[in-house]
Amino acid sequence: MRTLIGKPAASWQTTPAGRAHPDRASVSRIDALNSIHHFQRMLGNQAVHRLSSATIPVDADPGEASPASREQLKQDLFGPPAVRTIPLPEAEPAGPMTQLIPSSDGGEESVLEPQAAGGGSGSATASGPSESCGTPRSMNKIVSGSFLGGLTMDSYFPDLTGTGSWAHAGTGGTFDTGSRVGGNVQLFGVIPSPCVPTQFHLAQTASITRHRVNGVATSLEGTTVDDVARSGRDFEHAPARQDFLGGGTAPLGYIISMADPPSEAYSATRHDVERDVDFVSSLVGPGGTQSVTWSQSLRVSGGTVTGNTLT
Repeated sequence: MRTLIGKPAASWQTTPAGRAHPDRASVSRIDALNSIHHFQRMLGNQAVHRLSSATIPVDADPGEASPASREQLKQDLFGPPAVRTIPLPEAEPAGPMTQLIPSSDGGEESVLEPQAAGGGSGSATASGPSESCGTPRSMNKIVSGSFLGGLTMDSYFPDLTGTGSWAHAGTGGTFDTGSRVGGNVQLFGVIPSPCVPTQFHLAQTASITRHRVNGVATSLEGTTVDDVARSGRDFEHAPARQDFLGGGTAPLGYIISMADPPSEAYSATRHDVERDVDFVSSLVGPGGTQSVTWSQSLRVSGGTVTGNTLT
């Protein structure tokens, strides 16, 4: 028995009077078109397009379709519309973050956690060992070449500017002004940038192994003195203490510096001078000290400088 989808069997058994009986092929086409209109309303243009590509021709009798074709038709008409899935790209994993701060030469310094007075270690960084805000990184000297930070002897001792207390004020090394013989030295310590500078102070001792004028030993010979205290100057603050941020020709970090122009006057009445001194310059922190040593040797004989070394 043949059955058309969506049409009652009685529609094939009655024919209105006065009209010719249509042929079977025409009826099949009309019925198929009616079905198409019906499903177009139900499923829309996508189903109609899929129906037009089905394996059963429009002018064929649907009843003659094979079981496989009928099943395909059901799937085309009643199956759910195809869903297109667009995969989203996976998010890239975030890399590690390192907190850094810039230095004056364009490099970078690892951020340290400033530490309260009393010493101990600061926080460790990812790129190196832990550092301390209790102990300076280093203490250094410049006995030749340009001073760091664009500083000069005039910067440290403005009250002595123009008094003939030194020569070549912006560089380290020996000098002889014709009435005074000595040398310029810049001393500087380095601490990590985020540490508190006021927790650090400068110190210097001088061990005078020989000090004679016109062949006679003075009271200073054979003594060790606190050179900072003996100077009567405030090396806790500017101008005697000069601080600046390192980088460029200076080490990275925070720089705490001072200067010293040890010298001896000579003249027609002070014609023979002998002096040998060993210095220890230090930057002292709440948890430790860094020091550097240097020495000076002076000789004046008959009013003429015969020896002047700075090491």
